[in-house]
Amino acid sequence: MTRRRLLCFGDSNTYGWQAALSGPTLRYPASIRWTGRLAALLGRDWEVLEEGLGGRTVRDKATVGSGVSVPGAGLSALDYLPACLLSHLPLDIVVIMLGSNDMKSVLQRSEHDIAEGMAELVDVARHFPWNELLDYPHPQVLIMSPPLIGERKMQLAGARYVDAPRKSRRLAELYRSVAETHDAFFLDAAAAIGGEPWGEAHGVDGMHLSEEDHAALANAVFEKVRSMIL
Repeated sequence: MTRRRLLCFGDSNTYGWQAALSGPTLRYPASIRWTGRLAALLGRDWEVLEEGLGGRTVRDKATVGSGVSVPGAGLSALDYLPACLLSHLPLDIVVIMLGSNDMKSVLQRSEHDIAEGMAELVDVARHFPWNELLDYPHPQVLIMSPPLIGERKMQLAGARYVDAPRKSRRLAELYRSVAETHDAFFLDAAAAIGGEPWGEAHGVDGMHLSEEDHAALANAVFEKVRSMIL
């Protein structure tokens, strides 16, 4: 039996970064991460591959944590995605959740810039010319707008994320449009996790998912994937 293969490509919330206000952080175990929960929900017929990296942006190099540079780590998704895809083929579905790190003030990116970058990533996954090298079809793509940024995050790191709350509330609409025009599917992660404050990551730092968020997101992605393969 051939298992279907799904790649989860994103930043620290795909990696499973466990929010902390001080000191080194930890990674949630696979049983907690939305990717691990998704694998359990999909069952034995699927293989779920994780490609989450803290600090990753759609197309601009940034830094991890408090300015730490990671040479060659693929923080620019546009630079890294082709090699990532080729290393994991064959793939049936690629799930991409990015955009939060692109709102860092130092990058000076508008919400429209971020959405344009996401459109480029979709085009890479849907049309990159590996057919000359490998005889595999291109995967379907599910793009997710990330959780909202709100006052809790701004109180901790406001200078690093000027205007991010407004930008984060525009991305769902813009990503939905990208999906409609670039042959992809869309899911709003903020709507999936809900809660209070609504749509924000509920980890203690206001940026990273709580255990409950991971569970809610896994359920939402599972239902979306089921609709994509019917």
